[in-house]
Amino acid sequence: MIASTHLAIRVIAVGITALQLYSVFVAPLPLHMHYALFLAAVLVLVFGKDLPERPRLAQAIDLLLIAVTIAWAAYIVANHDRFITRIAFVDRPTMWDMIMGTALIATLMEATRRVAGWGLFVIAGIFILYGFFGYILPSSIGHSGLGLSRFIDIQVLSNNGIFGIPIGAVVSYIFYFILFATFLELSGGGQLFIDLAFFATGRTRGGPAKSAVIASGLMGSINGSAVANVVGTGTFTIPLMRRFGYKPTFAAAVEAASSTGGQLMPPIMGAAAFVMVELTGLDYVTILTGAAIPAVLYYLAILFAVDLTAKKDGLSGLPAKELPDIGTGLTRRIHLLLPLVVLVYLMVSGRSLMMAAIYAFLAAIAVSFVRKETRIKAMDMLRGLEQTAYAILIVAVPCATAGLIIGIIVQTGIGLKFTDFILSLASGSLLLSLIAVMVACIILGMGMPTVSAYIMVAILMAPALMQLDLYVLSVHLFIFYFALLSFVTPPVALASYAAAALARTSATATGVHAFKLTLPGFLIPFAFAYNPALVMNGAWHEVIWVTTSCAIGVYAIAGTVVGMHLRRSTGLERAVAFGAALLLITPEHLTDLIGLAVFAALMFWQQRRPEDAPVAGNEPLQNPELQHGE
Repeated sequence: MIASTHLAIRVIAVGITALQLYSVFVAPLPLHMHYALFLAAVLVLVFGKDLPERPRLAQAIDLLLIAVTIAWAAYIVANHDRFITRIAFVDRPTMWDMIMGTALIATLMEATRRVAGWGLFVIAGIFILYGFFGYILPSSIGHSGLGLSRFIDIQVLSNNGIFGIPIGAVVSYIFYFILFATFLELSGGGQLFIDLAFFATGRTRGGPAKSAVIASGLMGSINGSAVANVVGTGTFTIPLMRRFGYKPTFAAAVEAASSTGGQLMPPIMGAAAFVMVELTGLDYVTILTGAAIPAVLYYLAILFAVDLTAKKDGLSGLPAKELPDIGTGLTRRIHLLLPLVVLVYLMVSGRSLMMAAIYAFLAAIAVSFVRKETRIKAMDMLRGLEQTAYAILIVAVPCATAGLIIGIIVQTGIGLKFTDFILSLASGSLLLSLIAVMVACIILGMGMPTVSAYIMVAILMAPALMQLDLYVLSVHLFIFYFALLSFVTPPVALASYAAAALARTSATATGVHAFKLTLPGFLIPFAFAYNPALVMNGAWHEVIWVTTSCAIGVYAIAGTVVGMHLRRSTGLERAVAFGAALLLITPEHLTDLIGLAVFAALMFWQQRRPEDAPVAGNEPLQNPELQHGE
């Protein structure tokens, strides 16, 4: 029985993708029914994917959860016509509506615990309790309370709760980009990115680490998961960095920081960019171009740190014999870049995100036949359809839960209370408001999938910043950056922990080191919050000026973290460089000029300063072969 159930689960996995393609190429389903069927199939996959390996009692529980999921899905399909014609909050839900709605929420919560962990489960549970029992709280944070009938009306029978914007973005956009990414990987696109990275930087100073930064950034933009990207690329890049002299902690930190930043990098930006389209009302091209400069600055910071560390410790690049063989590597896979070109062209030309991803997916299949080594065979296609369904779990379940939380926020008015609280806490100060939102985003994002973390903090925090007359894209990118940086910010730095496990080193030390590497990433959002020219909302000369000053500031901070600029830096020189960096990143012309003058003077001083003896605080490493990167 278990074997047949396992086969059925695999069929459902392929069926999820088939449902999505059917809705595009054959006949679109009514939205509420489509969302319900999609979510039900996802939950069945969550409960059934590990069924054969589970103990007997756990198997029985899983089978019960699967049966309950099928029951509420069948009920929604059977009653769909009534649901779409009823008047919300006027036509009261029936007893069976409430029973099946409660069953839906219960199965969703259990799936959330399994897929996203206890963090999102507890937060969603707190919001549910707040929805029912908010009337017992003080009026400053409380509300009149929601009954079960109204709660089910919001969450299940309407498009304002579980079947709202977040799950809609998954069904309409995100799924198809994951489908494209899966098939690009099947054809060898992931290996192409690694080969390109090593070919571009492998022979330069610190080449293995620089290649890891670029490869992780390219892969992270597509797969949308910092932890998955660490595991995927880190199994190759971390041992390579260690072999060429980098200490395990530094190698793991580089991989964690690079994999995390992949979701900041256009053109795909993981999956959060598509949700950002829905929440901001901006078109995708505006978001793509606006996110480009901050993402480049983020990666420049890591590359500068890697380069200066290599300079400080005397590391060289990869030998020519260890670089990818152009004849058998790059040239045999270079055609796999064509689907990415198709994707970007269609998005920039104004085609819908869904169709752009679908055409890119079809292009990935077509171009794979150019060479035998990259050809996607029939069984590979079935495997790709199945893998896509499994890959969507980490996005779809948290997004459905985020929709549940949003429904409660909207109906109870807690979002407005958060806005008032932040504004009163900061006393109208933009800087204090930004700091308060930054702290809240990092705390709320800890241990949560990126998309759900972004959605939740955007609903709660964005209105407060919008009250301060900030550019809407600056607000949402600010929130997104700090929700994402929670992956490398101790104490809950999931990407750092994953990288530390691969490097077999201290998770805490890796988290601290990754935090240092991403320190410029904590300052860049403040820069584009104050000056939206950094997100391409300004005159071209202003964009060039603020980008240049920030790039110099990022270099100054990277050198401060490493303890190396033109030469090894003293403690005083590092302090001066950090001060100059703050002035350069602060988006005002006067502060930019002062910062530039200070940093130029420091570089002139370092160039002329004799270095006959070790600099205090930067003594030579006792065992350079084993301790590079500290």
